[in-house]
Amino acid sequence: MKKHSWIQFASIGFCLSIALALGCAPSASAQQDSDQPPSDNPQCTDENLQGRYGYTMSGWLVGLVPVVGLVPAAAVGVLTFDGEGILNAQDTSNNNGALSSRAGAGIYGVNANCTGSATVAGGFAGLTFDFMIIPGTHGSEFSLIVTNSGTVETGVGQRIPDEQCTAATVQGTYRLAANGYLLGTGSGPTASVGIRIVDGAGNLSGDDTVSTNGMIQPRVVTATYAVNLDCTGTQTWTDGQTFNWVIVAGGTQVFFIRTDHAAIKVASGTYKKQSGSDVEDSSHTTPDTDVSADDDSDQEHVMKAKVYSGRALFRSDAG
Repeated sequence: MKKHSWIQFASIGFCLSIALALGCAPSASAQQDSDQPPSDNPQCTDENLQGRYGYTMSGWLVGLVPVVGLVPAAAVGVLTFDGEGILNAQDTSNNNGALSSRAGAGIYGVNANCTGSATVAGGFAGLTFDFMIIPGTHGSEFSLIVTNSGTVETGVGQRIPDEQCTAATVQGTYRLAANGYLLGTGSGPTASVGIRIVDGAGNLSGDDTVSTNGMIQPRVVTATYAVNLDCTGTQTWTDGQTFNWVIVAGGTQVFFIRTDHAAIKVASGTYKKQSGSDVEDSSHTTPDTDVSADDDSDQEHVMKAKVYSGRALFRSDAG
């Protein structure tokens, strides 16, 4: 009986020796590493913001002299970061009906937790803002809040790719979300949501629903647009309304600000492309395409317009 027990013990010891020799047992260092929780803290530096970014921001100026109370403000432009703490900026802004083109240079700093701050001089007259790089975007997007006293204004920025832009960069079906404020007689807020169908060749159309001081009205829009190589652009409606553009993310989004009748309306917003919505190039269509298919396509766009105009989207305007 004792001999049998000794043989079992020896067998177990032999098996353990083989396991250790083959490296099956975890090492002390591996066990120690497994006890350490994975780090959730990103480590950012100034290099995370590098290149050109389009941005849009809007909000309110508080107690602006000689006006007492809240007055609307909006801006759309381009920030260029050098990756080492220096930036340049240019935009189109509308502060309470005063439309202007601003340009300036400044400094920025990024903290290890991917937050940061910036100051812009020149035409921006010491504009300051805090920002946060959006997690998971590898520095391609950030949100911002203006920190100058008497200002309640927020916005977003998104990288502009290095490739030059053309009219074809903006093509497909985009959802519209925009807001603004009417000044003077009948002053009050205005907003719109809907769709824009862009053909990639300088033409744009769409449908939306507009709310002006709570009065709801459907609208059909036709317009032309032009795109510069630096991914800025302009849009002109058939009724005379004009807008400045900044195209970001390879044409999947457009930030815009209205530039006509600035003294009576402050308005800005965003176009965001819908997945898989590229407009088909007419050169790829077959000669015997059924006309009824085109009619069906038009009806489908109208149905999309009705659907999108009924949704509450991210931003809004009379765009």
